[in-house]
This record gives sequence, structure tokens and C-alpha cells, in this order.
Amino acid sequence: MADTFVTVTSHRKEIEGKLTDNLQKALEQIGLTVERQAKINVSQSSGHPRVQTGRLRSSIIHEVGKDEVQIGTNVYYGKYLEFGTSKMPPYPWLFPAVESNRQNIINLLKE
Repeated sequence: MADTFVTVTSHRKEIEGKLTDNLQKALEQIGLTVERQAKINVSQSSGHPRVQTGRLRSSIIHEVGKDEVQIGTNVYYGKYLEFGTSKMPPYPWLFPAVESNRQNIINLLKE
């Protein structure tokens, strides 16, 4: 009787590496897209307080981490514009940037 051997080779690490690379690229693209829209939203005057210095707009950034992208600002008044205060209505700029790109985000993650 002849010996029969089956060799099984795992390509798991190679496939995981490609998936991780693709996810990181998608997150970078998502960050760029939402950051760009958030800057546009801050600059538009439709109901928003007039842009006075451009400080908020220039401070909006994105950072890609492991399996996540963070988009925002370190300017303290950014959150007050987004959510409002007891003396000022909200002028959202970040949430609409995400919502207006929802389908783009979904498509990038699917790819």
C-alpha cells in the first residue's frame, strides 16, 4: 500500500496582513474625507457664527490608530459649536461631516 500524504499550508498570517493593510488604508481615506468635509462645514456661513480667525478650521485633524480613526480638534470651543451651550444653540460641524459621507464610509470599509 502506498503512503499518501496531504500537506496543509496556512496562509492565515498573509491574509490577515493584507486585510489589516486594507483596513488601515480605508481608515486613512475615511479620515481625510470627513476631515475635509468638517473643514468645509466650519467655513460655511449657513447659520454658523462667522469664521473670525480660521483657528478651528486649521486645527481639525484625523489620526489613524489600530482599527480606528479619530477626527476632531484640540481647540476648546469646537465642542461648544458642535453641541451648543445654555446661551448658544449648537452649530454642528463634525457630526454632519460624518453623516454626509455615510455611504462613502460604508463603501470604503466594504472594499
